[in-house]
Amino acid sequence: MSGHREAGSYSVRWDGVTEAGLELASGVYFYRLTAGDRAETRKLLRLR
Repeated sequence: MSGHREAGSYSVRWDGVTEAGLELASGVYFYRLTAGDRAETRKLLRLR
């Protein structure tokens, strides 16, 4: 999800597949959310 969005709540569903079509292994992954001048990094645990 990228680009300009109006104010509100949004959700994103990730299927564990990369843009290249590869399924990622189980493990700890980090993702970054950015909104305006704010950014936050979070941890995600993927179990297959």
